[in-house]
Amino acid sequence: MPTSLSRYLFLQTLAPFLVASFVLTGIIWLTQALRMLDVLITQGQTLLTFFQLTALALPSTLIVVLPVSLFCAVLYALHKLIGDSEIVVMFSAGISRARLALPIVALSVLTSLLILSFSIYVAPSGMRELRSRLYEIRGDVATAMIREGTFSNPAPGLTVYVRERDNDGTTRGILVHDGRNLQEPITYMAETGSLIDRGDGLLFVMFNGSIQRVSRQGEATSPATVLYFDKYTYDLSQYMQDRPPLTYESRERYLHELLDPAPDDEYAQRNRKKFFADAHERIVEGFYPVALTLIALAALLPAPFSRRGYASRLAIAAALALGLRIAGFAIANAAVQDLRIVPLMYMLPAAASAISIAFISGVRFDRWWLAAKRTALGLAGRGGLAQ
Repeated sequence: MPTSLSRYLFLQTLAPFLVASFVLTGIIWLTQALRMLDVLITQGQTLLTFFQLTALALPSTLIVVLPVSLFCAVLYALHKLIGDSEIVVMFSAGISRARLALPIVALSVLTSLLILSFSIYVAPSGMRELRSRLYEIRGDVATAMIREGTFSNPAPGLTVYVRERDNDGTTRGILVHDGRNLQEPITYMAETGSLIDRGDGLLFVMFNGSIQRVSRQGEATSPATVLYFDKYTYDLSQYMQDRPPLTYESRERYLHELLDPAPDDEYAQRNRKKFFADAHERIVEGFYPVALTLIALAALLPAPFSRRGYASRLAIAAALALGLRIAGFAIANAAVQDLRIVPLMYMLPAAASAISIAFISGVRFDRWWLAAKRTALGLAGRGGLAQ
């Protein structure tokens, strides 16, 4: 019986958890995908590359999505069980609150372990690969310049058109218009061509074409001169700007790189406080699924039967969960400036969990408050009599 009950409660929570995770992940993935459309449009990348890049950012998205999805799933599952009177039957059968909460808490612990694995290794690995791929793509002059059937502008005043591009890199129907010099624009046309990487730059070798040059002196324009060629080499290295070295941000570094950065890493040494705070924030992320789950359990599990429903309890639970996450983000940001705040990052979800466990166990804080109030009034009254 207990095993079947635990499995039933676990599955009742798991199903909405998976649905909520899928929906929220899809929404956030869509917003990230829209920001990466420039890679698809301006850099001439394929749809496959686009989906690969967006997939690399998914683990970082799941770190934020999974605790929220679990919280919503627990509220939904408990509300459904209470509405169907299943919780009442379980209590009547002698099942304790702790027994009912155990399988749901077990799911939250599994989620916490999954988030820890994401935040410590999987997410930084994906973001690191994403940064490297974007660095290479944005520095790929050849792909940005030569796009099949499209007029591209890799640099101001330069227009390139290629009618067709074969799998081996051979291009056909080439037009290159160099209008950077307004007094002497040049147009190159060729039947075929190919790119050659010489190590320190790119060469665009064109075959069987012509060069059309026009000279302008004020408002006067001289007739165009046409030069035919069998082979002409166009240097693309002039458009390859010097790029800064690839530097990984804190979210793209592994946990040990944040806690103990390399001595020769100048960027890491300048941001040691931020790296240290971010490292602890990654660890603390694993505490929030359990804390949010306990808040949901504390809101609905001890709730007495009510014909009016439990909208107020659901609203209070949502407000507390939202406040907990906002406070967590605020403390994490403050810890960057003052590392003495780092312990508060751990204390916040731990305190929320402890208070929630107390509510689930049946502790009446209102009685404590009344007793403390009476004690305070009694002491105040004695002090007045003594005077």
